[in-house]
Amino acid sequence: MSAPTRQFNRLSIGRNMSETTLPARVARAGRPDPSDDDSDHGEDDSSSEEGSNGGDEADKEDESSDEEESESTSASVLAASGIAYDLSQLDSELEASAIVGLNGGFDVVNCGSTAAGYDFQLLDRPHVHIGPDSTTCSCYAFKNRPDGACQHIFWLLDQLHGCYLSAPQSIEVALTPDGRPDRLPRIESLLKGDLGSVATRLEWQYLRDEDSTGKGMTRTEKVRDIFSAFSSRTLPEDTRRDLTETIEQARTAEQCVVQGDFEATMFRLAVHDDGVFNSLCKAMPAGACAAIYFDKIQEQTRRLLNDFDRYCVTGELPAEPVSPGLGVEVSDVVTQLQRAVSQITTNIAARAPHGSEGAAEALVSLLESVVARNNDPLEGNPLGRESFHGEDEDQRNLYHLLIGSVETDSETDARHFVLHALEALPPADLHQCANRLRDILRKIEVNRAPKPYLIHLGNIIRIAESSGSGATGSGQKRPATGNGNSGGYSKRTR
Repeated sequence: MSAPTRQFNRLSIGRNMSETTLPARVARAGRPDPSDDDSDHGEDDSSSEEGSNGGDEADKEDESSDEEESESTSASVLAASGIAYDLSQLDSELEASAIVGLNGGFDVVNCGSTAAGYDFQLLDRPHVHIGPDSTTCSCYAFKNRPDGACQHIFWLLDQLHGCYLSAPQSIEVALTPDGRPDRLPRIESLLKGDLGSVATRLEWQYLRDEDSTGKGMTRTEKVRDIFSAFSSRTLPEDTRRDLTETIEQARTAEQCVVQGDFEATMFRLAVHDDGVFNSLCKAMPAGACAAIYFDKIQEQTRRLLNDFDRYCVTGELPAEPVSPGLGVEVSDVVTQLQRAVSQITTNIAARAPHGSEGAAEALVSLLESVVARNNDPLEGNPLGRESFHGEDEDQRNLYHLLIGSVETDSETDARHFVLHALEALPPADLHQCANRLRDILRKIEVNRAPKPYLIHLGNIIRIAESSGSGATGSGQKRPATGNGNSGGYSKRTR
């Protein structure tokens, strides 16, 4: 802009401030007085006086010109989304908030849809609500000026609008006196039924509406999930029961302290203190928890089958059984594998849209392992053992017990081991496993699997193959969790 802002080219407001064109009235306010340098000219009094008279008139003309020019010049901010915002209609207070917000970088801990609109929980407590009639924030700046927008609202609306513009870099938008973009559709209309996909794109944790779906996690379950994610083997279902026994009673931070038990103290704080809960959600987001969960389920089934194979060959019982109370007898293994599939199915729904890629990998790997065990596990046993407890070879064949054969009764057919769980996954995440599923189908056709099972698997494969790479699935990238360890996993907004 043409106003004399050279004195302020290093000025920054707020954090993460980029180079921003500042308002002419701000630049003019800091302009130095030309008369401050009069003593340096070395001229006599008369000439100085004469020169100053002429200079005053020139200054007045320049000032008048600057005044007129500044009124026709506006501040413009290029935001992180690429949208250029004209701030000329904002007063100085809202303009400062807009500059800080549009050049800032905040973190969304979680977001969700409610009957009243959309809620966004930002780190360090600000809570932004987008409703049909207004957008509000819980921060002090908004409470002090509820007729406008705060820096959190400016930033959030820019992030959301950027998701709906194919070329935001070519968009110029003027902000109305209350802070709303005048040329863009109202964001609450764009978000209808779409917040989940937007949250996935921006890598924000999306909280399902538990009241309407009945499938989401409660806050206590989320805390239990986060705590178990830091363990290499423990699943949320297997965490200490005493941690959840007394959480229904409201507690202050002081009342959450359990003397001599740090884990129980932190668990209670996470359940009852929003600050602790939000910090834990930021450190271990829902996407990371989901990936870790399905990785651990897959590792547990692998360990269980390896323990069973070792037991069949050597008679050796595992030092650390996968499930306390259950061993590696055939009936125990079948029970644990069926329970694992049930756990995966339940968690696909509870964790959506996160983790479906990991769930698909766990299910297909398990199915491959069972299909590969269509044999008598005691055949060729070096110990000369011919039976566990007097059963025949089919009664200890895992493939026969879990999938069956053409002679299998209808009750076994109805179980359709793993297949119902696969159907719960987005087709796009099944697409990555289509070739492996096709190989499984060929093998069980040779093994003479029950016809209903073959038809069911064939239908799943056709859906997976037809979904293609362009289909929309969970869109959730799986973090590198290693051996159940989430170290190094982090997310940032754009």
